[in-house]
Amino acid sequence: MASDDEAEPVSHTITEYCFVDDKDEPISFSELPVQWNESESLDDKKKMIFLNGKSDIQKIYKQVTAWKFDISGSKPEISVLSKEKNWITLQKPRKSFEHTVRTILITVHSLHYLEKNPGTSGKALWDHLSKTFSLYEAKPSENDLVDHVNLITEAIKRNEALGKAK
Repeated sequence: MASDDEAEPVSHTITEYCFVDDKDEPISFSELPVQWNESESLDDKKKMIFLNGKSDIQKIYKQVTAWKFDISGSKPEISVLSKEKNWITLQKPRKSFEHTVRTILITVHSLHYLEKNPGTSGKALWDHLSKTFSLYEAKPSENDLVDHVNLITEAIKRNEALGKAK
């Protein structure tokens, strides 16, 4: 397993991931600071969070320091920044970890959909999210966004298309 102490190359895409804190308890990557752009410095919250997952070639266990999302493509992309300053793209969480990251994934997918469809109705958004998260036990709802209002507000400030969304 590749760890921070080893100089092995790390794949930049991780599947079957989870995050744990320094007590080995599951934690969402959204507990990390958001890196909105490369020129901004991150706040100095030094919460110890570790990514545990699989790349194409190896298992990965890395300390991570920040996260970001990109909603400009055909699908939203979420990445975390390793302690060594490498961005690692997250694919699919472990089944047992889905509940832990469910609300932040729904939030990022909501932002992505609204950027691409700023004139859409609320019903169309929830229909899209229900389809996207159909394999999850609970259907997405407005309650899933509540914990991420600050993130949503900041994303709207930084993205003109989101500012125009109904």
